Amino acid sequence: MASALLLTACGGGGGRVSTAATPVSGAAAPALPAAVPAPLRVALPARLVSTTWRVQSSARVTVTGDGGEQRIDSDAVVSWSAERQPHGALRASGQVDSFTVRTELDSRRPATAPAPVLPGLILLDATLDSGAVRVSTRPPLANECDRPEASAAAVARDLLVRVPNGVALGDRWRDSVVTLTCRSGVPIVVHTTVLSQLEELTDEVLVVRRDLAARYQGKGGTAFRTLELTGTGVGAQRARVHALRGTLERLEGTMTLTLQATERLPGSAPRSQQIVQRTEFSAVRAR
Repeated sequence: MASALLLTACGGGGGRVSTAATPVSGAAAPALPAAVPAPLRVALPARLVSTTWRVQSSARVTVTGDGGEQRIDSDAVVSWSAERQPHGALRASGQVDSFTVRTELDSRRPATAPAPVLPGLILLDATLDSGAVRVSTRPPLANECDRPEASAAAVARDLLVRVPNGVALGDRWRDSVVTLTCRSGVPIVVHTTVLSQLEELTDEVLVVRRDLAARYQGKGGTAFRTLELTGTGVGAQRARVHALRGTLERLEGTMTLTLQATERLPGSAPRSQQIVQRTEFSAVRAR
């Protein structure tokens, strides 16, 4: 998903769904109208134990004038643990144990054999607060463009979902994230806005709907050839979280990315193609 862990809250919390206490009237006091019960509010724990998910995605890519469809399926095993800092941000450490990709050019051709795209275990660090989600490999990559480790880190980033402490059923909140990705060797800056709403809240589970909107802008090449990529993405996700542990139980979503690729050569008219990628994504807690 051009390009959700731990469902995490920024602020204090005690690992429970909280309610405000209702004072009890004295026996001699006159009868009063029944008090309106205080709404349930989210209170997630400050420490989130190590949790592992199986993450799967399936993308279908079409390019104008190409006449075919490419299918890209990926399968990853990702783990995260996290602890809240005194100022409210969450620091997380994790790893990608495996990450495989299978491609298929069109329905008439057999799929390629699944091939591991990572050299082995990859370690990650992350910081999550109200304004950003930052994920980096350990040790950091000298160049992230079109590196399989960067792709694995992007998959793991999707498991970092923020839920503020104190929100009640129906409340909404907004997050904005800027990330860097690559396509065909071209670095692309991605501005993503996520509008979340708490749709369900009980003593045991909370469900969050997330609507995503993204903008893409990139340019690369040489003195003899340049390639510009611009586009937008829209998506929706539904996250189910264990209210007491604060861990993500399941995340499902879709994303549609539309890119305009423009190639410029000296002395030639610009040549443009449209790329459309539709992705289905799921993450299920394994342990």
